[in-house]
Amino acid sequence: MTAAHRLSARSDVGRRREHNEDTFLCNAALGLYIVADGMGGHAAGEVAAAIASQRVATEVERHRSMLDALARQDPGVRPDDVKLMLANAVRAANGEVWAAAQANTARRGMGTTLTAMVVVGRRCFLAHVGDSRAYLVRGAEVRLLTEDHSVVNELRRRGKLTQEALAKVAHKNAITRAVGVFENVEVDTFHILAAPGDRFVLCSDGLHRYLETDDALRPLLEGVTEEAATQRLIDYANERGGADNITAVVVTLPDEDTRQTVVAELTRSYATLSALPFFRHLEPREILVLQAAAKVRDVEPGIEVVREGEPGEAMFLIVQGRCVVKKGEMEIARLGPGEHFGEMALVERAPRSATVVAEDDTRLLEIARADFFRVLRESSDTAVKLLWNIVSVLAARLRETSSQLGEAREQLVADDLTAQLFDEYPTVVGREVRENRDTMPAMPRGGTFPR
Repeated sequence: MTAAHRLSARSDVGRRREHNEDTFLCNAALGLYIVADGMGGHAAGEVAAAIASQRVATEVERHRSMLDALARQDPGVRPDDVKLMLANAVRAANGEVWAAAQANTARRGMGTTLTAMVVVGRRCFLAHVGDSRAYLVRGAEVRLLTEDHSVVNELRRRGKLTQEALAKVAHKNAITRAVGVFENVEVDTFHILAAPGDRFVLCSDGLHRYLETDDALRPLLEGVTEEAATQRLIDYANERGGADNITAVVVTLPDEDTRQTVVAELTRSYATLSALPFFRHLEPREILVLQAAAKVRDVEPGIEVVREGEPGEAMFLIVQGRCVVKKGEMEIARLGPGEHFGEMALVERAPRSATVVAEDDTRLLEIARADFFRVLRESSDTAVKLLWNIVSVLAARLRETSSQLGEAREQLVADDLTAQLFDEYPTVVGREVRENRDTMPAMPRGGTFPR
């Protein structure tokens, strides 16, 4: 299923630590890749990282049949099933680390970060706790896929990450979530769509603390094999101080003849989603999660995608082909690749205001309202951003509609006054209008002729 993945993994103690508490685990047959950064001292961190990684691998192996079924597109297995399995695997790992810590007083409080990735066909699943990271490198684009559970990132999220604030933080690298420290743990799980040739980087904070921007990864990965890339990453961190253990896993998906087409479609749909007012202010990883929630729908020419008057259940993005938008029998618009329609269906099940018909063989991305709300439920941060964006868009549309109604009302008043003048002075006014129609000034919105 995943034997063609090209990969390399390295871990280094760095230049300031006495021993290495980082762990990585790679199982290409499962498509499973893990980076864990332990904590606790007296080798307890190393123990926590090893226990957690091995337990996750054991749980994923136990559900290999589920992964195989998803890979062959068995309708009985959904991506949500794999996400739930992966979240449960990390929770099981949390319980095992917690139990080991309670059984040995010298290891009380030990824990670990954990970032696990499972690649199944063209879907990439992630489970994440702590401040290790996963990145996607696709062409010239670098996307951070995970969100750090750290004090610094919490300050950033709250809009309080100033130099003054940072100077007052005693433990800038402290994490707010870890595997095994408490009896229960909250796990971030999600999945994105992968493309042939995609390269993924999993790493501990011993590396990413030296990356000023996500794009700083790109020159370290360009034009080199996975083995050379991991060595470059380790050297890069050590040259800048090597303040912590450094671990990097680089995985590249196999190229296929369809690579250019798949990448182009994913890039186009990503750009379209990013440009929509509903989705502004979302992080790249959040756009990728929304993109993965969409379903591909191929439509033949002449087929109605939506029909005027019918309840709306989904919005659509055009990946390729063209569509015609009609109001009754009147054509009001033509839409092509990168354009969208039906976004209000994400908010309510209201009747469609127009009919949309495929003009060519057309490929669409369909985001159903049910899937949209599932994304909202899975991430409270994403939900807040999306709901705020929706409220802002609807408020703007309400203002625009109110303005248009005001203009229409003024025009109606003007028309009524004109009609009144004709009624009261039909002969004189009518003759003047007829004789001077081409030279008379336009009636202002006030509704009276200029004196």
